[in-house]
Amino acid sequence: MSLDDSYDDLGPGTEESGVFEDPLLQDPTLDPDTAYDPEADLDADLDVDETTDVDVDEATDVDVDEATDVDDTDTDATDADLDASQDDIDLWHEQQAPDTCAVVSQEFLLDRFTGEDHSEEELVAVAEANDWYRPGGGTPQDDVGNLLEYYDVPVERTEGDTLDDLESSLSEGAGVLVAVDSGELLPDDPDGEALADASGIPGQGADHVVQVIGFDRSDPDDPQVILNDPGRADGAGLEVPEADFLNAWEDSGRYTVTASGSSDV
Repeated sequence: MSLDDSYDDLGPGTEESGVFEDPLLQDPTLDPDTAYDPEADLDADLDVDETTDVDVDEATDVDVDEATDVDDTDTDATDADLDASQDDIDLWHEQQAPDTCAVVSQEFLLDRFTGEDHSEEELVAVAEANDWYRPGGGTPQDDVGNLLEYYDVPVERTEGDTLDDLESSLSEGAGVLVAVDSGELLPDDPDGEALADASGIPGQGADHVVQVIGFDRSDPDDPQVILNDPGRADGAGLEVPEADFLNAWEDSGRYTVTASGSSDV
């Protein structure tokens, strides 16, 4: 039996049904104090509407604006990081001689910190005049950084550093150069083998200098160290597997030159 059928036998206005023929008439059985007041209902409706308008509008305005501000901040931070890496990459160029890697790597940092465009020829002449560069041999490891100091860019030389040390220096805006074994950066790579054939400085385990500009750990199973390598045609922003980088860096005792910026600034 349906709900409608249960009321079929009850006539309008009967006591059992409690329904009146004219719904617009007031039920005479109601207490006058509780009689229907259409204006009161209207006021109640208005109160509900006002409350709803205020709550919805305020909540919407605050939530949407605050969420938008947070998203904009995150985007700006990401863009800033990308711009910093690109600035280093834009300063890269390939070395003109097989033994000028240390001179050119220092050039990258000189141009960055001084805001001036130095040439490889200029820096080779200065380094050779001071015996910091020997044609046919290259730059002695302990002399890496001398060109930076010559142009008033302070440096710190360390050995035994870690990847965390390099990452910390980069996060502080420093420039980082490392001495490596070129043949181990990318094993079995023809460009690396060509650099390794250069005579180098006798007694040095490392034969090459590169700039470290970042890290890529987007794939936890294959972390990469990002370099500006002046000895390769594809050396701008070159990614090298972390394990290969460590092997190559180990041959210099993890020798690192960290430049903190111009002392004149």
